[in-house]
Amino acid sequence: MTFYQRSDFWMSSAIAEQGEYEQVIEITSGDIDAFIRQHRINALVMDIEGAELELLQHAQLPGVERIFLELHDHLYGLAGVQEITAAMARRGLIYDPRGSSGACVLYAVDDGARQFDAEVAHAV
Repeated sequence: MTFYQRSDFWMSSAIAEQGEYEQVIEITSGDIDAFIRQHRINALVMDIEGAELELLQHAQLPGVERIFLELHDHLYGLAGVQEITAAMARRGLIYDPRGSSGACVLYAVDDGARQFDAEVAHAV
């Protein structure tokens, strides 16, 4: 897999068109589903600068109950955001506004409605 390293490392990605880069690195990728199964992972946090679209379209994510990620609509448009949401729904993961803020979103299994907390509501 080709990786484009940028001067601001957190802006590095597998997408050449994302902007100027300093170095091209060839890296080995692995089978995320096998890794998840082997380590019995149930939550993922990802900020992979646009690569989440391709990864989430293809990975099965066995046993994963929550995924927190940053959406990069400037790289794959709103259609890409919709495809990520559809891919999550196919795996039983739903957009969860309780853990989301702007482009940083949480997809989770449905754990039911929250209890209404009168004390919290009164404090607001």
